[in-house]
Amino acid sequence: MAEINFNDIIEKAKELAQTAGEKSQEFYQVSKLKLEISELKMKREKNFASIGKQLYEAKKSDEEQPAFDAIFEEIDLLNADIEEKKDLISSIKQTVRCENCGADISPDDPFCPKCGSSVK
Repeated sequence: MAEINFNDIIEKAKELAQTAGEKSQEFYQVSKLKLEISELKMKREKNFASIGKQLYEAKKSDEEQPAFDAIFEEIDLLNADIEEKKDLISSIKQTVRCENCGADISPDDPFCPKCGSSVK
């Protein structure tokens, strides 16, 4: 009969606990970044809606078209922040992003499982 080595069992349990802790930390970080991305997308959508509303009101009252440079700049900053957070998620998950559709994929995949584009 095989002898039970309790030290090996304890070491294995410690390793499993550490791995679980790392995975839960990874899940927390990714979830937090996804929430931040959602908030940034809502801000971006409000800016798009603001542009549409201002254009509509200017056209309706025959006013001169309002200047949107500040809103355009804010949208560009929001887009850059969204992409930065997506890159952080890919880094945490140890994946790469498809250049065609932006999906997170394994660096070993020859094709994107979402859109079918060649990865390499």
